[in-house]
Amino acid sequence: MISPVLPFIPAPDALPLPAPAPLLQALLLLTFTLHLVAMNALVGGAVLAVWLRRPGADRQGEAARTATRIGKVLPVCVAAAVSFGVAPLLFLQALYGRWFFTSSVLMAWPWFAVVPLLIMAYYGTYLESFRGTRLGRLRTPLGAVTAAVFLLVALIYVNNTTLMLRPESWPQLHFGNPGGLQGHTGEPQLLPRWLHMMFGAVAVAGLLLALWGQRRRATDGPGGMHMRRLGLGALWTGTLANTLAGTWYLLALAPGVRPAFLGGSGHATGLLGLGVFLAAGLLILGWRAWRRETVALAPVTVTAVLALVVMVAMRDAVRGLYLARHGQAPAAAVETQGLNIAIFAALLLGAVATIWWMLRQFARPAK
Repeated sequence: MISPVLPFIPAPDALPLPAPAPLLQALLLLTFTLHLVAMNALVGGAVLAVWLRRPGADRQGEAARTATRIGKVLPVCVAAAVSFGVAPLLFLQALYGRWFFTSSVLMAWPWFAVVPLLIMAYYGTYLESFRGTRLGRLRTPLGAVTAAVFLLVALIYVNNTTLMLRPESWPQLHFGNPGGLQGHTGEPQLLPRWLHMMFGAVAVAGLLLALWGQRRRATDGPGGMHMRRLGLGALWTGTLANTLAGTWYLLALAPGVRPAFLGGSGHATGLLGLGVFLAAGLLILGWRAWRRETVALAPVTVTAVLALVVMVAMRDAVRGLYLARHGQAPAAAVETQGLNIAIFAALLLGAVATIWWMLRQFARPAK
């Protein structure tokens, strides 16, 4: 059956793909996972730092020192999130350009605003990292504004990647207001999808903070222990909230998409079942590690990594199911650029190694 909105969907790009579509799809999921880890560390870390400096919190104790340590590493997290975000954005444009570019045009001004917003928030992280103690009473409001800007940027991205899945809404949005100010805020899955990712960011940032604290315990027992307990608490709370938001997200999916996750598709249903199993395991393991400081963090870390991978796969399944409702795209021509793919793989490995080294330097206890 031909989709009634097919005339409004741009034709596929005439330029051939630089590599087979399955390879580009695999690279999209891989690079997006790397971006997600960096984004979670950034957004979740910024939120945790604000929480540690909330009114009534201890401004001189371990909470304040932990917030300062988080602030020191946030500029690196911004660089990592932006660097790892370029590749999945390019792969998304190569594979789903006609949907993604259309949604970007419909919400042109909010999309353009991402760059100045990121620059402003980037300056905020540098002020905290290098001038934090000199900011005085402005330190907490600055951190709150910086975290809010990162949350807003995430909302804009979620809005765009959600709008691209709903071409049936494009004609009404465009002809109703062709000025590029569409936010598509009436989309049922927008808020739960954003909350699902933001609660996940707090959980992952909490795990990273716990691992950092575990590393510091040898040289800074009280400080390392505080970071570990705080991080595991954030992991547990974020995972629980993420489970509730994920349920809301599932219920908000379109009637033609939701049944695939409830038995209509073996692939989609299997991913959902595995995600629920891993979330339950993460809650149990996180609580156990929080209650007993001698419990190793390796099982929690492995479970969290697997849950993150499953979440990325489910996100891809949702995108495929939404776009499949409007007919399959014609197969694009392929002209494999082997040298460029090899250069990209080498640079990607180099970027991962460099950022890993930078984070290890920040995590190393100061002499």
